[in-house]
Amino acid sequence: MLRPYGKDRWRTKKFLGLTLAISGILVIFTDSTLAAWFGGCLSLGGILVLIQPPRTRLRSGAAFITERKRFKLMVRKPRIVVIGGGTGLGAILRGLKNITDQLTAIVTVADDGGSSGRLRKEFGILPPGDIRNCLIAMADLEPLMEQLMQYRFNGGSGLAGHSFGNLFLAAMTAITGDFQKAIEASVKVLAVRGRIFAATLDNVSLRAELQDGVMVNGESTISQSKAPIKRIYLEPTSAKAVPESLQALTEADLIIIGPGSLFTSVIPPLLVKEVLAAVKASTATKIYICNVMTQPGETDGFSAADHLRVLLDHTDRKLVDYMIINDQEVPPEAQAVYAEEGAAPVLPDREQVAALGVRPITAPLLNTNGLVRHDADRLAKLLAELLPSFLGRRNRWHRNWRRWWRILGQTTALKIGTTVGGGPTCPVESGKALQFDFIAKNLPRFKTPSYAVYTKEEETPAELAPYHLDYEKSLLIGVFLGERPNGGYGLIPREVRLKKNKVEVLYRVEEPLQRGVVQRLTYPAAFFILDRSELPGGELAFFLKEEGSKKPVLVKKLNLL
Repeated sequence: MLRPYGKDRWRTKKFLGLTLAISGILVIFTDSTLAAWFGGCLSLGGILVLIQPPRTRLRSGAAFITERKRFKLMVRKPRIVVIGGGTGLGAILRGLKNITDQLTAIVTVADDGGSSGRLRKEFGILPPGDIRNCLIAMADLEPLMEQLMQYRFNGGSGLAGHSFGNLFLAAMTAITGDFQKAIEASVKVLAVRGRIFAATLDNVSLRAELQDGVMVNGESTISQSKAPIKRIYLEPTSAKAVPESLQALTEADLIIIGPGSLFTSVIPPLLVKEVLAAVKASTATKIYICNVMTQPGETDGFSAADHLRVLLDHTDRKLVDYMIINDQEVPPEAQAVYAEEGAAPVLPDREQVAALGVRPITAPLLNTNGLVRHDADRLAKLLAELLPSFLGRRNRWHRNWRRWWRILGQTTALKIGTTVGGGPTCPVESGKALQFDFIAKNLPRFKTPSYAVYTKEEETPAELAPYHLDYEKSLLIGVFLGERPNGGYGLIPREVRLKKNKVEVLYRVEEPLQRGVVQRLTYPAAFFILDRSELPGGELAFFLKEEGSKKPVLVKKLNLL
């Protein structure tokens, strides 16, 4: 794709270059002391202008440029890589394909149960089940075609239990002679938006060591064990990654891990050493999406922080930057159904997540139509809203330069000996971006739009009590949209900036994807949690500004000690 640029004054440049070159040659032969030096500079400048290639032109005369290696002028969509397996991976891919066409899935191939396990044993191919789910999620299929790929035979000699999509991939593997080539051919046949890679093409088996010391072999048997899982690993441990998947990780802007079964879908691809090394080395922002429900036999009683702790223990303590956690309440009737199977909602313990060095992001993300799952559209929309801040982390050179420049400025201020109130201080940087945490809630008590600043626990709504916030270290700003006629409304945080003695909170109001579908009153609210240590002492004015509005709204003035 070409992008319009300005006019390319090619003839003018050539005339200028020729003039400079000739002038330089003439100056060299004068009697002046600096003639040789000055004339050489003129000639060199003229030559550089002459050898500069013209831009590509259309018949209309408008000049265009394409993407270059050293600096990119093309506006492209973000490169996103998703790692995992199972139904959770398919759910997020279904939403992400509408955000970008630069989408890559790296999928676990450790399944040994059901149709996939049978095909693996009978034909010696890698399990196709999780790959099939990704193909369907990322493809633009007619409903009938999707039903065909997911169709599972109920009878027949040898066919019972097999899905058509699994048999399709098995046949494609036999035709191409290679499992990865079969995936690539299927991507073309099904018009898939993006690329799909197996985590490894080696015939690996997933093994687990339980807390009681018992060793369990095979993915299908791990979740059936009653004792807690101590660790999992691949056999053989020397499994190799697909080279193209490593390249995708290197070039990624955003790497998403999960959602899915923690021990049998999310962690196994990262047990391939080359995949883990590529994720750690990538400059992309890394996000872990936590499950909304615990899984019997794997994560019984796990909170969000427990999920994260297990992931980091199996990989690296600094593997991820953010963790997305659902904070929407699961309907009581759905909880009762899941409780019969031993599953429960995952507790969003944000402070424990932050203590592990990962920034938590909580939002209502449930789809409770039958099964309790992540809503693909809500999750994709949240990621789309946060993408600008995620991608901003990649500009490390600029960020580090500003950091060193700020340190230099503070050091200079200290050396000057600036004193206010009897002691040396450093001036607060104008327009400084503050770090913050964010909680989204539905609070019926606030029926009209309002705002508030909370400095004490007794002032805050009772719904925040489970988060156990430390009000000596934190300060809360509440934003309440008031009564809304249907679900889907919400607040998306943009940024919080400190400008001298003013704190400005920028947010965006999220509207429902399909207005009027969920006919029930909602009362969206959000809380910005600021770290008091980043705020200066003295009187501070707190302002709120909705994205798109011209002026901020004054919420409150406080005198912070």
